[in-house]
Amino acid sequence: MNKKVLKWNFVFQYGYVITNIINSVILLPLYLKRIDSSTLGLWLATGNILAWMTLADPGVGDVLQQKIAQLRGQNSDREIGLTIGSGFSASACILAISVIAGFVFYFLIGTIINKDVSKYDGLQVALLVSIIATGMSLVSFSLSGMNQGMHNSAPVAIGSLTANVLFLITNVILLYLGFGVISIAASNLTRALYINVFNFTALKRVLNREKLEIIFDGSHFKRFIKIFSFTSVSRIIGGFAASMDMIVLARFVNPAMITVFEINKRPIQMTQSLIGRHSVALMPVISHANGKGETEGIRNLIDTQFKYYTYAAIFIALCFWLNYHSLITAWTGEGKYAGNTVVYLLIGNFFFDLLGYFMANMGYALGDIKMNSFINILKGIVSGVLYYFVTKAYGLIGLMITMITLNILIDFVFFSVRLYKLGFLNMTLMRRSLMLWAIIIPLSALGGWGFSLLYATVIPADMLIIKILLNGGSFAVFFAGLILTLDESLRNDVTSMLSSVFKINFNKQSIINQ
Repeated sequence: MNKKVLKWNFVFQYGYVITNIINSVILLPLYLKRIDSSTLGLWLATGNILAWMTLADPGVGDVLQQKIAQLRGQNSDREIGLTIGSGFSASACILAISVIAGFVFYFLIGTIINKDVSKYDGLQVALLVSIIATGMSLVSFSLSGMNQGMHNSAPVAIGSLTANVLFLITNVILLYLGFGVISIAASNLTRALYINVFNFTALKRVLNREKLEIIFDGSHFKRFIKIFSFTSVSRIIGGFAASMDMIVLARFVNPAMITVFEINKRPIQMTQSLIGRHSVALMPVISHANGKGETEGIRNLIDTQFKYYTYAAIFIALCFWLNYHSLITAWTGEGKYAGNTVVYLLIGNFFFDLLGYFMANMGYALGDIKMNSFINILKGIVSGVLYYFVTKAYGLIGLMITMITLNILIDFVFFSVRLYKLGFLNMTLMRRSLMLWAIIIPLSALGGWGFSLLYATVIPADMLIIKILLNGGSFAVFFAGLILTLDESLRNDVTSMLSSVFKINFNKQSIINQ
């Protein structure tokens, strides 16, 4: 497996999310100051409705990434050219359909959320700009998928990072110029246009370097779009279900309360995206290795990476549990914390959703696209129905309990069993992991609780940032020591890694001395 490509995949996936997190940390307080609270709350809710435009994309970028990477492993150059050509044709169709769908949803928004959007300053213009921005973003997903499949990861990483910097600069300037909610939409459009130009230029370079042609063929395009018979339905149903939480809240809850919920959800959501990107970064490498028939190497990679992935998820979940009230208060001020019950449910949902996401992505990368799509269809139907009726009857708490239950039963349990049946999940490892979690989680929670009591006693209540840093740092050292003590395989991995680093440094020093 190409470690250089894997490294750039990690740079792309983590870098993109980290810059998004930085942007959100900087921009959300500005949004709260520069945009009316009710307008912002409705923008968040109506943004989810316009996000239904993305349902026009049946997952072309993901399929292109998986297919092209596998074809590269098989050295099928002509088939790669045909697949890229069909990908461009599919992207053009998606752009047209998504923009048309966007205008349809635009005229229906008021009816869906039972609000007159014209009464909120700048909201109508922002929604119109968002229609074009979302359509261009869908095209960029396809171009990124082509580049990732070609193992052209470095330009994808650079393009995504610089695009996020451009988004931040544009947004800040427009906010201070007084454009309000329009600033967000215009910045999204600027980012989408930039990243499309960057990705297309990078793709042309790699195709020229490897002497590959883009081939447009009608018969191949017909075969190509047949793949999406399942994925399109999965995307449509899953997309509606994913946005139903904010939409039902917009219908049954005061818009100002939606803003409070979004503030509390956002740090967890951003961190979830950050950790989840780890599994996404593995996908092109696994698809390529599967094309070359490297079954044992894939099993070992999944075993090792799942171990690191789950420890990261446990650590972050416990950090949130210990510090979330201080974090929200330090970030946005007093009165924005949604309460322990909501936050604890968000944290539980964060953990199990991440585990299921890893398993689902591994199956997708191995070509299990139809089954992956079928389960997402099932989950989307069940969750979409339950979200509406449970939220109507039991409010936000009922919604959160429904979300975490479905994530455990469908995402985590089913996709784990499916990966095992495909022959790529070591169930002995899973049982051992569960036994370790049963020891590590309570011991970690106990240690973290002790640190929290200590710093709450010795640090003044208004020094929230200092308390978060000290508490988080102390807990990180404690958690690292605990898992290294209890997990022998992790300890061996770290020892081997450090030995390799010291050996390399020693060899370099020996050469210098000579």
